[in-house]
Amino acid sequence: MGRMFKALIIVPILVIRVPAYASQPEFKALPEQSSFAYEHSQPNRALTDLLSIPSFRASSVKQPFDQLDALYEAAPQAQNELEQLAGKLAKQVNGNVLTAGVKGKQRAEEKVEKELGGDASLLTDIVRVTVETDSIDALNQAYETLAANTQTSEVINRFHAPRPSGYRDLKVLVTLPQSKLIAEVQLHLKAIADIKNGPEHQMYEQIQQIERNAASEARALNDIELAKIEKLRRESRQLYQDAWSQYQPLSMVV
Repeated sequence: MGRMFKALIIVPILVIRVPAYASQPEFKALPEQSSFAYEHSQPNRALTDLLSIPSFRASSVKQPFDQLDALYEAAPQAQNELEQLAGKLAKQVNGNVLTAGVKGKQRAEEKVEKELGGDASLLTDIVRVTVETDSIDALNQAYETLAANTQTSEVINRFHAPRPSGYRDLKVLVTLPQSKLIAEVQLHLKAIADIKNGPEHQMYEQIQQIERNAASEARALNDIELAKIEKLRRESRQLYQDAWSQYQPLSMVV
């Protein structure tokens, strides 16, 4: 009886963490994505917390302006606000801020026209920044601080559901408190970001070149090209897995 009582009181409780902010918009779960399963013998609290951050998207995610010119008029101030916020965040967790500045207008015009049906209010990455940390615990702290100081409207947790390449990050859309623009914040682990910005990017360019060559000749990829692409993708997955293993994740079962 004593053993049964102890078993009952130590059953772990899974807490799903939803970003904290004063006025939470309605949100819907993102479509299910394929992911890796994990098994472990000793719990890793920081990793468990990271994997439990839910992916979601608010029912309405729109900028306060529906004209691109109006967005670009407000963007510099919003970018400055975001970089200041990210700087404080990075300092708190001993991380780094990486920024490419406001999205180029030509690229934005193409995206609005080809991907967003002409509606500039759906352009949510005109203002963006990356915060890079070198531990899972620091990344968790960065996310919690970001969620506490902004209104969060989307989270994509690629640590829970990695891309087929093995790439992982945490992408968050937030509404900035002062400018009210929606901004994109990517939270990275350094070793994974180094792969993305280095060897994996080169592999991606090689794959793109192979596909462009075939397209320019109006033909399907041949067996040699397909084998080359698959080899590059295998190498990419291994690089990302090696980088991820540096943070001592739970053993992975594919």
